[in-house]
This record gives sequence, structure tokens and C-alpha cells, in this order.
Amino acid sequence: MPQTGLGVAIKTLRERRTLSLREIGQLSSVDHAYVYRLETGEKTNPSQDLIEKLLKVLKPTERDAALVTWLVDHADADPNLVEFVLQDSSIGIDVFTMAAGVRHRGNARPDPATLITRIKKALEDDDEDD
Repeated sequence: MPQTGLGVAIKTLRERRTLSLREIGQLSSVDHAYVYRLETGEKTNPSQDLIEKLLKVLKPTERDAALVTWLVDHADADPNLVEFVLQDSSIGIDVFTMAAGVRHRGNARPDPATLITRIKKALEDDDEDD
């Protein structure tokens, strides 16, 4: 299974807290094997209740929690974009969701940095028009 944006986010947040799969499983009352399947993309449709249990243990920032919650309903989000945004806390959730929603022609996708730059530029241009 290819990795998902949600899987990348959960794994990144778990590693930030230096928690093993077993530790997050024990602390959240979620089976560690299920967490592993979420991280690897084998499972893609967790309940909101399960995500809330994980977020309680992961203790993400408000922005990162919003990102994870958004990813639950958007399984097609680019994992590379998710990873990039999680590494740069200056990127707001609104810019992320716009970038994640961009559809590309052809097979070539711009790299996450280019995509985020384009979205920010478009928003700046839009602000100048007002």
C-alpha cells in the first residue's frame, strides 16, 4: 500500500513525541497494530473518535491537529506535501488545504515547496486586488 498523508502525519507526530507504536497504543487505548496500519496506508478510514484518542496522546499544535483532522476526510492528499507542511510551522492550515486541493495536468506534480510558494503568491495577489 502506498503511504497516505494521514499516515505520514500520524507517524511524524508520534516520532516528535518519541513514542513507539506500543507506547502510543497503550496511552491511547488504540491497538498499536492498527496505528501501524494507519501509518503505512493499509488502513485509511479511521473514526473521528479514534483520531481524537490519538491526538490526545500526540499533543500536536492546534494547526497540526487541524491538519490531521482534515486528512481523515481527504485520503488523496499528497504525503510529500503533508511531510513538508509538518516540517514548516509557518505554513497555515488554509494554505495547506489549498495546496492539497490543487489538481495537476499531466503526470508531473510540482514539488511541495514550489506548490506552497504558488499558493502564497496567489493569496498575496488576491489581497492586493481587494
